Amino acid sequence: MDSYLTPAVTFGQLLRENPQASQFYDRCTPEQRQAILLQLPQFQTPAQVRAFVDNLPSAAL
Repeated sequence: MDSYLTPAVTFGQLLRENPQASQFYDRCTPEQRQAILLQLPQFQTPAQVRAFVDNLPSAAL
């Protein structure tokens, strides 16, 4: 379970630190948010999650 929890916790922390990504995520529909969250388990390191969050505003959903 930790392998799934850690990326989610890191995602939340990084989202709070990145205003552009946070605004993008806030404008997403529930379905888009779910699609984003379902990608988190694939990340193995905090650096991968950071890159994902940093690129979130340019994502095409």
